[in-house]
Amino acid sequence: MFGYIGPCRDELKIREEAEYKAWYCGLCKSIGRRYGQTARLALSYDCTFVALLLSGAAGEIGGLCMSRCPYHPFKKRPMAYESSALSFATDLDILLAWYKLSDDWRDEHRVAAPLGKLAMMGAARRALKRAPELSKAIGFGIAELIELEKANCRELDAPADAFARMMRAVGDCAPGLEGTAKRVVPQILYHMGRWVYLMDAWDDRTSDSKRGVYNPFLATGSGEERARFLMAVSQNEALGAYELLNIEAHKGLLDNILYEGCAARMRGILEAKG
Repeated sequence: MFGYIGPCRDELKIREEAEYKAWYCGLCKSIGRRYGQTARLALSYDCTFVALLLSGAAGEIGGLCMSRCPYHPFKKRPMAYESSALSFATDLDILLAWYKLSDDWRDEHRVAAPLGKLAMMGAARRALKRAPELSKAIGFGIAELIELEKANCRELDAPADAFARMMRAVGDCAPGLEGTAKRVVPQILYHMGRWVYLMDAWDDRTSDSKRGVYNPFLATGSGEERARFLMAVSQNEALGAYELLNIEAHKGLLDNILYEGCAARMRGILEAKG
């Protein structure tokens, strides 16, 4: 994904900060273990959120272990144990990174994109085999987005909804969910996916205009007021779905991310100059 979903660090309790770092490092460790050290470059805040959400919705607190990191080798640090939620988030991270690199090359011919794809090719192939349903869900959603972009779609909701439906399909693939959680988590990911797409599109509108790349805000002539409204609606819908869950594990951290972290990130993007 794009790195927009994270905590508001200023409002985190000390134990919640430590918990978030442990899951972020745990995701990094899982990527290295399952896909190799180079693949760790794909590490994402968004997929850390997905791991925490799945773990919390399934009622799995998850244990921590002390482990060394290749990038900080001199001191062991707490990391989340491998779990079904963490493994799923790892596969998701790799697949989204792979498709993002493909999109960067197709849209903007960024020099780094083919090099990144070459470095990630082995990891992507393994992810395609390990998570075929997840890969299918993402591939279908990306293909729909490509068609909308090629058509220079002038409906702001259409590409945002395509990305959101892709993330709902990702939620349908998630392991360990039962009852209410199995119905609600895909809805949370739907609305958060829509929010992320809108955030990214607004954030990139200036650079997209310079490069002549499709951007839904440019194509529709929509301004900040419309962007703020749509982002707020998506965030509120995600919160409404989240409140249907009986979350106990990671509740303080997830509350911070969804209520405070996303709101702070949205303000920062909307109020940024340019």
